Amino acid sequence: MIKIAAKPSTFFKPFQTILLAFVVIALNACNVFDREEPTPVYFFIDNFELETKSDNSQGSNAHDIRDAWVYVDGQLVGAFEVPVTVPIIASDTVLVTILAGVKKNGRSDDREIYPYYRAIQDTLIVTPGNIDSFFPKISYHDSTEFKWIEDFEDRTISFEPSGVDIEEDSIRLTFDANEVFNHSALNQVSGYVEFDSINQRFENSTISKFTIPSNSSTYLEMNYNLESEAQIGFYAYTQGGDLIDRVNVLYLFKTSGEWKKSYISLNEDMSDPRFANATFKIFIYAKNFSDNPNARLYFDNLKLLHF
Repeated sequence: MIKIAAKPSTFFKPFQTILLAFVVIALNACNVFDREEPTPVYFFIDNFELETKSDNSQGSNAHDIRDAWVYVDGQLVGAFEVPVTVPIIASDTVLVTILAGVKKNGRSDDREIYPYYRAIQDTLIVTPGNIDSFFPKISYHDSTEFKWIEDFEDRTISFEPSGVDIEEDSIRLTFDANEVFNHSALNQVSGYVEFDSINQRFENSTISKFTIPSNSSTYLEMNYNLESEAQIGFYAYTQGGDLIDRVNVLYLFKTSGEWKKSYISLNEDMSDPRFANATFKIFIYAKNFSDNPNARLYFDNLKLLHF
């Protein structure tokens, strides 16, 4: 009898292909899961400390550095609120760079590397599984220009009344340890404003006019403790002294008895083409919107700086 070989069914070919692919994937998956994962090295980054010059040419060492921007071998790992422990996959020798980050204009959703603080760099021989600790001490760049510093410690006030129809027009000095910012042997005085009634208004601006380079990164640093809202801004003048404009930059909310610090960016507004070759005066404006007719506004450690 002659046997005729039956032709293989074409129905089973896709099934065989799928089965073979599944076996290959399963074998590869086993290799993936069996692969040993690398052990990270850990960087512990403590809170920052700001070091300023002892001659007071850089003002107070008060800061509000919240974040560490971490780079390893020039690549950004991320920005982390300190203190923090950061896992890094690395071995042998790495270059670690840490930059200080702040809340721009006090906004939690606008965090940036503060341009005036030096970077911290260190070359480390790392061992996977170990923890390397950083206790970051930073300082201002030598190229930082401190155009104006007001910490009230010399018992003088570099503000004067400004604005139109302002009823409360004076900043006073307080020596009360319960009111002064971080009262110590080095911090014995703060400035304050006291209202006499609800809806009363106040405005002071700097006595001096400041020249700021066009398109320069420009910031105002300040500590404040407010029982009512306040506004920060600047007046712009021509070289001949004529007023160009009054510009509101930032609105400050009540702080509920807590001292806060803001890094206020001015260059976005000062770089307006209308202000080419202008001079500027910084102002503080407030209106007593609180329920307390004698609400107070406290200020300290104001710094106007640029590159």
